[in-house]
Amino acid sequence: MATEQYSVPFGRDRANAIYTDAMARMYGLVALGIVVTAAAIWVGDVLGVGGIIFGYGLIGTLLMIGAIFGTLIAANAAVRRGSIGLGTALYLAFTGLEGLFLSPILSRFTGEQIGMAFILTAGLFAAMSVIGMTTKRDISKLGPILLIGLIGIVAVSLINMFLIQSSALFLLINIVLLPLFLALTVWETKQMKELAQQAAMAGDEGAAAQVAVMGSIGLYLNALNIFIVILSLLGIFSGDDD
Repeated sequence: MATEQYSVPFGRDRANAIYTDAMARMYGLVALGIVVTAAAIWVGDVLGVGGIIFGYGLIGTLLMIGAIFGTLIAANAAVRRGSIGLGTALYLAFTGLEGLFLSPILSRFTGEQIGMAFILTAGLFAAMSVIGMTTKRDISKLGPILLIGLIGIVAVSLINMFLIQSSALFLLINIVLLPLFLALTVWETKQMKELAQQAAMAGDEGAAAQVAVMGSIGLYLNALNIFIVILSLLGIFSGDDD
């Protein structure tokens, strides 16, 4: 932590402790979210949740997506209000719902593909996190640009899904999405690092805890999307994707 560059009124050791705790909590929650998602995938597979969700067609899918996004929005709102415990619980509920939703989708891929996608995701996510933690460049303006690009790609993806249904466009979308989510991981990591530093230098443990949970939500989403994109690409190049 770069607290050496600033004078902190209550002691540098305490500032370092607050910062270290916030970052450790953030990455710990990301890891816990992944574990919860994996467990939910297994439960969904055993209980046949896919048949229940998709058995109701588009309505079932939309209801599940609505539940996922509703829980995500509620988690963010709770954390912003300072309800760290509730926000954390809602975040973990969100990761569980993601697992249930992914369960029937992952059944289309082989265990080898899923394992390879997980290993590649872990390696890329770790590398992007290191870059975000160590870069000295000002990349604060990069986030809005990436988010606008993401919205545009999602719009094109939906058009392709419901209207065009082009395999070539689907491939192109995934090729573009991968570096976009990698860049978002770098940007979000640096943003959370700087916010945690600010909270630490102010001696504000509550703000640091908020940063930890907010950061875990964003980084979990990036890691999950990197995994899905890589898995989709592996499926396409192996000829298994429909």
